[in-house]
Amino acid sequence: MRYKQTTHVPNELFDVHLPQLSFSELKILMYIIRQTYGWSLKNGKRKQRDRITYRQFHTKTGVSLRSIPDTVQSLILKQLIRVTDYQENLLHLPKDRKGKTRIYYTPCFKRCANNIPKVRKQRRQPMQNKAYNKTKETKLTGQKKFSGNQRQSDWERIQEILERRSR
Repeated sequence: MRYKQTTHVPNELFDVHLPQLSFSELKILMYIIRQTYGWSLKNGKRKQRDRITYRQFHTKTGVSLRSIPDTVQSLILKQLIRVTDYQENLLHLPKDRKGKTRIYYTPCFKRCANNIPKVRKQRRQPMQNKAYNKTKETKLTGQKKFSGNQRQSDWERIQEILERRSR
């Protein structure tokens, strides 16, 4: 039986990636799949990419506007989505996406996994330089005495763990 009002979701999502995805990642990924594979073009093929704003992600998935950029970055690092601009230039770093008005999202499963450059080799920029965002400088100086060494970003910690595993 063929259903007309359905969206085709790749089995790879359920079989391989579902255990590793957080709830917000799953919501964002499912919405991207709905906006692309869920639409048929006039020639009978499915859309490969779609322009989606953070506001659309927020209203359709319920994910907060503050966590959407981190969730998108996490999906990029897991190589489940591809983010481009109008000319199909990759926007895989947050600094590349900042200020852009037309951002296109493509779900990436086995058929397009070979087209993605090694995103993991690119270094992620820290979101903020201070230990805590809403503290005054006087409070930070007292905290720096206790911390001793500089904080590591999540990206650097993941890279160290992967290096240790490969040894």
